[in-house]
Amino acid sequence: MSIQKSDATKYIHTGNGEFCYKMNKSLTVPETFPIYLSSAYIFNAIEPIDKICEDVSEDGIPTYGYFRLGNPNADAVSEILAAGDGAEKGLVFASGMAAITTSILAVVKPGDHIIASPIIYGETYAFFKHELRRWGVETTFVDFSTQDVADYIRPNTTLIYGETIANPMMSVPNMEYLTNIAHANNALLFIDNTFATSIIAKPIKYGVDLVLYSATKYLGGHDDLVGGAVVGSKELIKKISYYLGLYGSNLGATESWLLARSLRTLPLRVKKMSDNALILAKFFETHPKVEKVYYPGLESSLNKAAADNQFEGNGYGGMLSVNFNGGMAEINKLIKNLKIVRFVPTLAGVGTTLTYPPRASHRDLNKEELTAIGITMGQIRISVGLEEIEDILKDFEQALAKF
Repeated sequence: MSIQKSDATKYIHTGNGEFCYKMNKSLTVPETFPIYLSSAYIFNAIEPIDKICEDVSEDGIPTYGYFRLGNPNADAVSEILAAGDGAEKGLVFASGMAAITTSILAVVKPGDHIIASPIIYGETYAFFKHELRRWGVETTFVDFSTQDVADYIRPNTTLIYGETIANPMMSVPNMEYLTNIAHANNALLFIDNTFATSIIAKPIKYGVDLVLYSATKYLGGHDDLVGGAVVGSKELIKKISYYLGLYGSNLGATESWLLARSLRTLPLRVKKMSDNALILAKFFETHPKVEKVYYPGLESSLNKAAADNQFEGNGYGGMLSVNFNGGMAEINKLIKNLKIVRFVPTLAGVGTTLTYPPRASHRDLNKEELTAIGITMGQIRISVGLEEIEDILKDFEQALAKF
């Protein structure tokens, strides 16, 4: 028996869930994946909710109940990320730090021990050094370039953590060696691949258990979204997914859609930025006001051999750091004199930007910690963009001529 609907009921129920059922029977599908903003889904009976909560799907068909526990846009972009990295499965998060912290908390427990490189994003360093200690987890910081990780393994070591291209010193670890050490001691290896992306390096190929990203950076690439991502085995991703839902650090539908859009051009953007960065690094290397340039593509870099071995001719990324003769006062003059390049506390957008690690990305580190990893008060980190590189060279030339 049909029900005579009032105006209010018509406006609420027409063209909503009922229309979605019609769409599922359509002969065509949208060329671009649509944005699913629904916070919840309709159930026609009680049984389906049991299957969803128990993660039982039929024929691999995704099932959804509540946004925090799963969303089509998040799943769609996760598929793209996993395919690009050569991984079994992926997950997306509300930020890069959400991806890092949630994934680590999913695999450690009180009494565990972690080995991490000290040359990592400043807030990741702070999480290891201060926050995990409150959870009863101890971290030993080991410089992967000068120290042997094997010497610091303990019976309770459960995780080794580093970055493909380390922030901000641009050092490159031997991922295959780290994998062998980790797995020989029943530990996991997590690698943050934000600076390289899968276009430059594919850590999964070297046995890395989990690859992490700040999707705000190259993956998003347009300075219009904040997000994080991880890729790895189905088993590990399923474990992390539970904590993603528990902590509520999921990426929104619109941000997931924007991220999927951005990934379509990732290879083109990373290639161009990498080419530009090598030219800019060579320019700085010969400049009289420059003390040192950190870029793995330079012949003078101690990391070039490791980069060549693992990046396989894909370039060296779009990030470099430069130490100038002088301190913060000189860097401030440089920032004020630049016309195109701007001081922005992030990286990997379409335009060339710079940041000041001692007061931005690594401000959580004290003076001794900054010195230990090589960050000086005269250092900037540059994210090279998609401009014609001649314009960026001219901008730095005119700015440096003024101090």
